[in-house]
Amino acid sequence: MLLVGLGWLLAAVVVLAMGIIGKGEWDARMVVPGPVPGAFDVSTSSVGGDAAPVLILLHGAGLNGHMWDPVRRHLDPRYRVIALDLPGHGSSRDPRFTPEAAAAHVAATARSVAPAPVVLVGDSLGGYSAMAAASAVPAQQLRGLVLAGCSSDFGWPQVLKYLRDVVVIRVMSVFIDESVFVGKALASLGIGEQDGRSIVAAGVHVLAVPAAVRSLLLVDFKAKLARIDQPVLFVNGTLDARAMSQEAGFVAAAAHATAYHFENTQHGVSMRRSADFAALVNDFAVRAFAAPGAPKP
Repeated sequence: MLLVGLGWLLAAVVVLAMGIIGKGEWDARMVVPGPVPGAFDVSTSSVGGDAAPVLILLHGAGLNGHMWDPVRRHLDPRYRVIALDLPGHGSSRDPRFTPEAAAAHVAATARSVAPAPVVLVGDSLGGYSAMAAASAVPAQQLRGLVLAGCSSDFGWPQVLKYLRDVVVIRVMSVFIDESVFVGKALASLGIGEQDGRSIVAAGVHVLAVPAAVRSLLLVDFKAKLARIDQPVLFVNGTLDARAMSQEAGFVAAAAHATAYHFENTQHGVSMRRSADFAALVNDFAVRAFAAPGAPKP
């Protein structure tokens, strides 16, 4: 009798897991492109005003543009800053995230500040979004990319991990207080209490994480890098095993790429090392914005 009961329990778990995976696949295949925002929140440079170069900051999965608040305090005031909410996140929960939707949002952001030159800065999902968007941003505006925690494709091993995680996260979301859970996770990354509250208040979405990962599976980001002529800086923590494992191939794929490492640092370097990360962005931006722009077609 006990074995029969365990068998039925196992069957129920399998059916539940298959239902969750099926729902995720249905949602992914039924994505309808949403409208691209027509206005973007730009913090105006205190030095250069509306003519200043622009840094477009792209956040990680499940979070929103306020993820960048600790970094923004240390960015050079000569630059204007736009911290987007990617599709499926923050104030833009609908539609779901896809690299194509992210590229459209980023390109529209760049065009909204034209002819100002721009540098794309992304961490984790934001880094993948920047690579996807680079070819959509007007070439005469794009001066470079700073990419953190994204130097690895999501190949077949990650497909199996995704199938596991989508079930775990979906079940977990039923039983947890999302705001409390994310708040504790942010604190573990070194985010201060006030910054954590700002991020949570702007909208956090745990279920956006597996949805975003699903959209990155089997995408060849090295091929996207090969089409980028502007300088690229990869930034990784040495303890971020997945990003480090393929970093050399990503650097080789880009025409003009270099890498910088934060020693003994895990994934999420922009949050774990905010001031140091901002210093890297400032140094990169000085050189990128000083370079001549691409010729107009």
